[in-house]
Amino acid sequence: MQALILAGKILALLDGRFNVDFKDLRAAALPALRHRCILNFEAQAEGVTADEIVLGILEAVKEE
Repeated sequence: MQALILAGKILALLDGRFNVDFKDLRAAALPALRHRCILNFEAQAEGVTADEIVLGILEAVKEE
């Protein structure tokens, strides 16, 4: 979570903003969370990737 927040802050600053937006967190989610997903044998056998899991979580947590 710390990496996600820090990356969001950096992306906001690079865009000239002082506040973090949802788009910054979404842009940082794959690089920050991809290596945190440990796939079990069943997921590996079905060809599920860590990227698909993170993208599925992002899709489930849409901004309102």
